[in-house]
Amino acid sequence: MNEPLASLQLTFETHQDYLVYSRKNKKMLTQVWLWHETLGNQEEPIQLPGICNICVKQTIYSISPRRAPAGDQFNFRANWWLGLTCGCRLSTLDRAVFSCFLDDGRHDDQIYHVGYHSAFRNWLANRLPNVIASQYEAGREPGEIEKGIQYEDLTRLSFADGTFDCIIATEILEHIPDYELAIREMARVLKPGGRALMTFPWLGGNHYDHRTRAKLLPDGSIMHILPPEYHGDPASADRILSFRAFGWKILDELRDLGFTQAGAKFTFGPTHGHMTLQHPVIVAVR
Repeated sequence: MNEPLASLQLTFETHQDYLVYSRKNKKMLTQVWLWHETLGNQEEPIQLPGICNICVKQTIYSISPRRAPAGDQFNFRANWWLGLTCGCRLSTLDRAVFSCFLDDGRHDDQIYHVGYHSAFRNWLANRLPNVIASQYEAGREPGEIEKGIQYEDLTRLSFADGTFDCIIATEILEHIPDYELAIREMARVLKPGGRALMTFPWLGGNHYDHRTRAKLLPDGSIMHILPPEYHGDPASADRILSFRAFGWKILDELRDLGFTQAGAKFTFGPTHGHMTLQHPVIVAVR
């Protein structure tokens, strides 16, 4: 497949919209998938020249494929979404989220980034003047500050209604047992027309419903429905339990829980380091 110079951007507001598009463009979507999976099927680290649309300069994208599980059709797999980094050290996920911010964002927007210790939060704070970030820690009261770090619980934020122009919550909602309450809180603290930019484990494809992996019971214990899955935590050496992966249902839930619009935005453009159409940034408008 020839590598395109321009990026292909696709936004779907419903699962049905996606299904219609995927049926009409099945061959193209299959070619894109086969292209990036074949490219990633090698043991050696991969370096690709390109142009970063965030740095606005020539760069080298780097990734180290990992050996695939036994029985996989490929020997090695590259995690293009989380593992491919630019010379600026941003992952594809980070660059996709910031690109979405640039669509309608302003330099002086009031931004709330969920996760103080995130490298992307630090990158944003060095470039934009009004970035507030917080960290979650069990037992802390919302709004508590210690050693310059503000602690918040996304299900009961201390911020006033309509505080922010933009909220960035990447790889967060899957770790919150009551994610619907967290969505309501994000909508509450956004200004009318403000946006929430989110990523999380994405089922996509034909999956409308979420895949629930675990539930928090009333007594505080956890019931595991599927084998436990833990993700890395930049704030701690401990890993964090993932309660679910999300399907297309999240777009309908966002509109039911305080947002006026919601869509899944996909970007494919290898020259700019966007190597896959498997992962979207969810953009929800208050």
